[in-house]
Amino acid sequence: MSLMVAALFFHQLNRLWEYGFSGVGHHYAPVFGVRLPRRSATAGQLLALPLALLIALAVPSFVGRTIVVALISFWMLATHMRLSDHCWLGAVTVAAIAFTPARLHPLVAQDLLVGLYLTAALLKVNDEYLFSERSAGRVVTAHYFRLVGLPDFPRIQKAVPVVVIAAELVTGLLVCVSGSESWALWLAILMHLAFGVSGNFPFSVVALVLWVTMLSPSGQIAVTGIPKELLGAAIFVGLLALAGGRTAAGRRSASWLFKDFYQGAAYGVLCAMAVLSPADVVAAADGGGLLVHALIGVAFCVNFLLVVAGVKLEWSFAMFTSLRPFGRSWLERHQMRDGPRYYALTLPPRIPRSLLGEVDPVFVYLATRDENVVHEGVVYHLEAVARRHNVTFAPQVMRIGSEGRALVPAAPSQPAPRRRFLDYPAVIPKSLDRRYLA
Repeated sequence: MSLMVAALFFHQLNRLWEYGFSGVGHHYAPVFGVRLPRRSATAGQLLALPLALLIALAVPSFVGRTIVVALISFWMLATHMRLSDHCWLGAVTVAAIAFTPARLHPLVAQDLLVGLYLTAALLKVNDEYLFSERSAGRVVTAHYFRLVGLPDFPRIQKAVPVVVIAAELVTGLLVCVSGSESWALWLAILMHLAFGVSGNFPFSVVALVLWVTMLSPSGQIAVTGIPKELLGAAIFVGLLALAGGRTAAGRRSASWLFKDFYQGAAYGVLCAMAVLSPADVVAAADGGGLLVHALIGVAFCVNFLLVVAGVKLEWSFAMFTSLRPFGRSWLERHQMRDGPRYYALTLPPRIPRSLLGEVDPVFVYLATRDENVVHEGVVYHLEAVARRHNVTFAPQVMRIGSEGRALVPAAPSQPAPRRRFLDYPAVIPKSLDRRYLA
């Protein structure tokens, strides 16, 4: 549990490293619909995770584990704009491990890995991801090629979506087969290294913590290797991350270079811990293990069905699947009954400086651009802030157009935005012909 809490803290450090502290305390787009006072949001965003890690290490009792879960929940409640899939996965892992016997922890980790890989693979089996020029697989690959100065390689870009789906699907299936864990581990290490170097080491770190847990006998983290092997892996992968990492802003600063190396080093240590683990296979499940398999299996099936039914898209392991609100793939042809409304916002003629103290000016710019629309859960809180400053963003509710390729203004009657979970993205393009990565 401590290792997963540390992985979540790793994610938070990465966010602060990239975006700084200027947005700390902002909570005008609460993920779970409850807007916290600025001080509470700041405490949740800055203090909850380090305190949870300290308690996880110092107080391993049931009471300590319960406090850790409560602190993780508080951190999620204070999360702003979006709760990443890997953060949701990490939080679920902490809660599951906190209240199950240690002998079942490898089975919990195994089932979560199987569910993660198979869900991610199946949700990518859609026209937009496989065949469209807007495919997240193609777009991310082309963007990375440009950053490192490589040619476009159109054939490689077209093949990437199929390769990613195959890698995730094969990894998930191999994890299920006793005796194939080593093959699955090496495939996962290479796959997550590619994800990490291209910009998502926090996800890779969370995934490798699950691998370490799965391959740890009796749920206890144990490594047979000596420290120099861990150090060697840290240096090697850190240098790979340093060589392959890039930033869209151009030349990397010294701080960014150090971040790339440190993230790669952390990932390398976890890879070495998993490879050097004394457990080559996961122990067979007893009665408690069968119950774990059943509960986690049902949870992932329900998660998948909720996506197909249009109930949610966030916290669904649908990142980079090219699924989007109002999409038209086989996974999205449902009618979003009582689904979230999206609104077009207009920049007020006058914006009080005090309002920009509560709302990030960059977000105001993005939310009021003509090509974007905003989730009603954000509009609900944004308008409440605007009214306190005697202005309005004049929200205009949108609907999908008759041609099904863009959102257009709805009928003159304007339903008010509702307080909602951000179960769908906070801001999306108005046109379905514009690329959308999440």
